[in-house]
Amino acid sequence: MNIAHIEEHSFIYGPGCRFVIWVQGCSIRCKGCWNQEMWSFKPKICLSVEEIFSQIKKEKDDIEGITLLGGEPLDQYLDVDSLFARCQEIGLTTMLFTGYEMYEIHQKNMSSILEKTDILITGRYEQSKRTLQHQWIGSTNQEIHFLTERYANFNTQNNNYVEITINESGQITLLGFPENRQYFDI
Repeated sequence: MNIAHIEEHSFIYGPGCRFVIWVQGCSIRCKGCWNQEMWSFKPKICLSVEEIFSQIKKEKDDIEGITLLGGEPLDQYLDVDSLFARCQEIGLTTMLFTGYEMYEIHQKNMSSILEKTDILITGRYEQSKRTLQHQWIGSTNQEIHFLTERYANFNTQNNNYVEITINESGQITLLGFPENRQYFDI
């Protein structure tokens, strides 16, 4: 898989503590996208599904599940499908952000991913419909689908979440959608 970034413990990209993977490469390229640096398909961090799964297994006791976003995860559909299947086998939940609509997932013969996904966010980012007041969507046209019973009673919160992490070497990472990025340039 071509990966842009991995965050082993995050609390803002799905329920509970999650292993979050941003994929590198996006064929959709929504105008005004927050993650334009992830559009290029030029290899960034190349890891096999087995290598990623090995990292996830090391964190299994500390996380509720995994979340994939990007870039466009479904541009790497076969790898995502395989990774989600492996994660479900060990009891982790799965969450996927995609710019594709549900009908496109079916049209592109990627619907098997739906059987392996607990929460799916669909829809292209639309800059004119931008929202900073919803838990997991960037524009109001996007939809949250709870595909399994695991989160059937989960209530999303209409808030904007930002997470700041500091790694062992002191590097600071800002995650989420801060209203004004200039205040967070570190």
